[in-house]
Amino acid sequence: MYLLQLDKKGAIIKEDDGLYAIDEFKDLVDDMGMKAMLWVALVCDYDSPYRHFVERERVKSVSKKIFDKYEWKGVKNEKIANAIKKYKELQFDPLDAQLVAFNEKIDEYTRLMRDTRINEDNAESMQKIMIGIEKVLNTRQKLLDAIERRGSRQKIKGEAKMSYLEEQMSIKDKI
Repeated sequence: MYLLQLDKKGAIIKEDDGLYAIDEFKDLVDDMGMKAMLWVALVCDYDSPYRHFVERERVKSVSKKIFDKYEWKGVKNEKIANAIKKYKELQFDPLDAQLVAFNEKIDEYTRLMRDTRINEDNAESMQKIMIGIEKVLNTRQKLLDAIERRGSRQKIKGEAKMSYLEEQMSIKDKI
């Protein structure tokens, strides 16, 4: 995940230095526990394994995974809403936001194509829809290429120079 670190079993690493530094996350964990914070991360994170679902399906799938209920009542909690808002704000990346929008439109096109029977009256319209899908897919691929060229996101590290003591230790290690 991008904002929070998960262990191999899918739990949030509690020592993650970013978790308690954000008031909205701290309030949520204190009130509803780590599972609720994990729910927020899996629903909101651009790198979530559930990222390919549209948001309403993602909410249901993650709720089922974590709380064993498709309709988890915590979704309506104010602290969840605050944590979601903050999570999305902190991880915002315009390229990823565009990708999410393209994925949602592709899902809409897919549902339209699946639910519409082709007949003589709508064949021309359906052909236009298919051309539109092709254009959206091509643009989405260009966006994916741009994201890949950007490289993987990494946590920001300070650019501070070594202290005098660190420099001396480094020199000593080389000798």
